[in-house]
Amino acid sequence: MLGVRYGIAYIGVALLTQVVVQWATYFYAPPLERGLPALLPISLVGLAMVLGRIVDAVADPLVGVWSDNSRYKGGRRLPFIKYGMIPLALSFILIWVPFGSSDVSRFLYLAFILSAFFFFYTVVVAPYLALLPELAGDHAERTKLSAWQAGFNIVGLAVAMVGASWLIEAFNFKIMGLVLGLVALASFAVTGFTVKERRSFAESEPESLWASMALTFQNKPFLIYLAAQLLLWFGFNMTMIAVPYVVTVLMVLDEGAVGLVLGVALLISVLCFPLVVSLSNKQGYKKTLILTMTMQGLVLAALGFVGKWPGGVPVLWQGLITVALAGFPLAGFFVIPNAMLAELTDYDYALTGRRREAIYFGVQGLILKSAIGLSSFILTYVLERYGFSVAEPLGVRISGPLAGFFVLAGVAALIFYPQAEVTEKIKKV
Repeated sequence: MLGVRYGIAYIGVALLTQVVVQWATYFYAPPLERGLPALLPISLVGLAMVLGRIVDAVADPLVGVWSDNSRYKGGRRLPFIKYGMIPLALSFILIWVPFGSSDVSRFLYLAFILSAFFFFYTVVVAPYLALLPELAGDHAERTKLSAWQAGFNIVGLAVAMVGASWLIEAFNFKIMGLVLGLVALASFAVTGFTVKERRSFAESEPESLWASMALTFQNKPFLIYLAAQLLLWFGFNMTMIAVPYVVTVLMVLDEGAVGLVLGVALLISVLCFPLVVSLSNKQGYKKTLILTMTMQGLVLAALGFVGKWPGGVPVLWQGLITVALAGFPLAGFFVIPNAMLAELTDYDYALTGRRREAIYFGVQGLILKSAIGLSSFILTYVLERYGFSVAEPLGVRISGPLAGFFVLAGVAALIFYPQAEVTEKIKKV
C-alpha cells in the first residue's frame, strides 16, 4: 500500500526533530532540582540551537533547487533519502554524546553537531515531502496520503515522547539517542527502497536558486499560507521545548511523566483524524485549519495555568485535561499543512508551467526553521530571565500564553488566504 510505504518515513521525520526539540535543551541545561549535571548555561544551548537552525534554513532552498533540477537515474527525490539517511542518523546519535572539558568547547561541539544534524535532516526530508504532490493528484488523494503521513507522524511523536522518556529513565540519554537514531534510519530506508518515484525529470533549462526563489515569492496565496505557518510553528516549537519543564516544574513530576502527558494528546489526535479529513473534504483546507489553529492557540495559553485551577483538582488531572483538549487541534496541525502546500504547488504549475515542488517545501523550511530557531532562543531567554525551577516557575508559566498568542496571530493571517481563487485556478490546468 502506497500510503504505508510512503508515510512510514514520517516516523523518522517526526521522531528526530521532536526528540531534539523536546530533550536537547533539557539534557544540556536541566532544572536544578533534578540533580543532573549542567553541561552548558541554558543561553548557550539556545544559541547553539539558533546556529543549527540557521544552517538548516539556508540548506532548505539549496536542497530544494538541487532536487528539482536533478537528473539522477533513481529520480529527483529518492536518491537524497537513500544517501542522506545514514549521516542524519549518526549526527543525531552524537548530540547525546557531549564532548569537551569547558563551556566553550562543549558549546562549539554542540553547535557543530546540531548544524550537521539539521543539514542532513534537510537533505532527506525536503525531497521526501516533495514526493507528496507527485504521488497524489487531487484533493481527496492528497488528503488521504497526508493523513497516512499524519498517522505515522503520530507514531514517530509517540516513540519520541513516550519511548525517549522511558529510555532516558531506564538507561540514559546516550542509549536513547542510539536506539531512536536506528529506528529513524529504518523508517527512511523502507520509503527509500520501496516507493517507486514517477519518471518526473527536471526541466530542460534548470533554474538558478535566486530565480526559483524569486518566482516562488511571487505566489501570493503561498505567502499568506507561509505567514500563518510561520506563526503556528513559532508557538508550537515554544510549547515543545517547554513541555518537560511544564511537567517537572508546574506539575512536579519526573521526566517519565512527560511521555504520559503528551501521549494523551497524541491518542486523542489520532481519534480525530477522520473528523479532520471529513471537515477538509467538505469545508476545504482554509476553514479547517482556521478552526484547529484557533482551538490550539487557546489550549496553549491554558498551559500557563496548570497547577492554579480552583476547586482542589489534582495537578496531574489539570495537565492531562489541558493536553487532552489539544488532541483535535493537533490532528489539524498534522493532516492539513502538507496537503495544502501540495495544492499550492499545483497552483504554481498553473501559473508557471513548471513542476517545482521541492523549492516550495524548501522555502517553507527556510522560513519555518528560521522561526523555530528564533523561538528556541526567545523561549530559553524567557526561561532564564523569569525562572524554570519549582521555586521560580514564572518563565515556564509565561511560555504557554506566549505560544498561544503566536498561534492566534497565525489565524489572523490565514483569514486572507484566497481558497476559492486557488481551487478555481487548479481546475483550469
